[in-house]
Amino acid sequence: MTQRSLAVLVILNAVLLAAIAMTFGANPQSAQAQLGGGGQYLILAGSTQQREAQEVIYVMQVNTGQVAAVLVNSGNKRVDRLAPRDVSRDLRGESGGGGGDNGR
Repeated sequence: MTQRSLAVLVILNAVLLAAIAMTFGANPQSAQAQLGGGGQYLILAGSTQQREAQEVIYVMQVNTGQVAAVLVNSGNKRVDRLAPRDVSRDLRGESGGGGGDNGR
C-alpha cells in the first residue's frame, strides 16, 4: 500500500466518522403524521414467497392495532392496497377485523 493510498483511506475514514457523529449525535425529532398526528407506527417491508417480482409493505398504527398492507409489483410498476386488518380485534378473538375493498 502506497503512502498516498494510506492518506486517502485515513481522510475517508475521518469523513465517515464525522458523518456518523453528526447523524447519531443530533437531537432526533419525533415524526408526526400530517392529518391525525400523534400516532405511533410500525412499518415492515419484505419480499413475498408466492409472488414473483412483488414486495409487501405492512404499516401498523400501534395505538389502535390497525394494519394496512401494500403490494408493490416491480414487474408492472403497480401498487395494490390489500384490505385493512384490525389486529387488536384478532387478538381478542373477535371475528371480522378487516373490511373495505382491496384497493382495486
